Amino acid sequence: MMDDEELRNYFISILTKGSKSNTYKFALARFLLEYSDKQDLGSIKNKINNNEKEIVSFSKIAEKFLKYYWHQECKYRIRQNYDPNNHPSVVKVIREVFGVKYIPGYFSSMPREKKENAEEKIRERVFGMGYRSQVVPRFQKLKGQPDRHPFYEWDISSGHLEIKPEALSFFHRNYTILTKAVFFEWSKFLEKINTLPRLIAKVQSEEVRRRSLTSYQSVFQDQIDCFYCNRELDERQTHVDHFIPWSYIFEDEPWNLVLACQQCNLRKSDSLAGLNFRNNLINRNRDYQKEIPELRKSLLSLDTDNNWVPVIKHHYNNCKEYGFTVRDLP
Repeated sequence: MMDDEELRNYFISILTKGSKSNTYKFALARFLLEYSDKQDLGSIKNKINNNEKEIVSFSKIAEKFLKYYWHQECKYRIRQNYDPNNHPSVVKVIREVFGVKYIPGYFSSMPREKKENAEEKIRERVFGMGYRSQVVPRFQKLKGQPDRHPFYEWDISSGHLEIKPEALSFFHRNYTILTKAVFFEWSKFLEKINTLPRLIAKVQSEEVRRRSLTSYQSVFQDQIDCFYCNRELDERQTHVDHFIPWSYIFEDEPWNLVLACQQCNLRKSDSLAGLNFRNNLINRNRDYQKEIPELRKSLLSLDTDNNWVPVIKHHYNNCKEYGFTVRDLP
């Protein structure tokens, strides 16, 4: 068995040098770390003393794969491979079961029958095809090096991994630093094929509860009409809306926030408004940036030279290219 330094180098090499056409290796690396971290230390020591491997079913891994990828697909529309016309099986399954539209709810609130259906399909398509499996036999293989299995063996016919006890202990002890490496390398890979903002945060955040935006009403208190329909706002039903959808922009910055009536906000939901409203947003920001310190600071975060207009246009166009619906308003 390798020592800790050799195991660490081998694991990092899998993340950085291992051949990969999609993000499955990062997902499996994350699973191994999370699973090991939850094991009792005394139990791990007993397994080492008895040379007993930890048996983990492919169904358990499929369950976690669904959880890892669901929000990336249904919330953020993150592309997971280079070929836009041939998505990884896990993405195809999620689209088959949950559809292709943005889902405003959370994974935890999805129907149990849909989850079980998706988990079974992922189990079959990602882990159930012998040596043609898309991740299990390939994970530990490094190009140009002997075929080694330092972390686990597997049994396709029985449908499980056999994690070596020393590897279980290694993952448990090094969980924090190796998990950071997984997220960093996963995001680096995604940056090559995505132009979405804040990728690391989106990959890490399985279930983000959005903050209340009520405080931003006072920031734009002089704006008394709905940004979209121009009707006078009712104080009790004034909503703060992310002009470019939150699931794309993933932040609450004043430059992207507008006041809207309840009807327009609910109609727009997680979509884009038309191009004329994008121009109105740019004009609003330009007109009020000197009067509202929070807005000025927010615009400077886009471009310190005050050349923020192209950045907003880029976000709008890029969001549309990622498939976000353009909604007719009002």
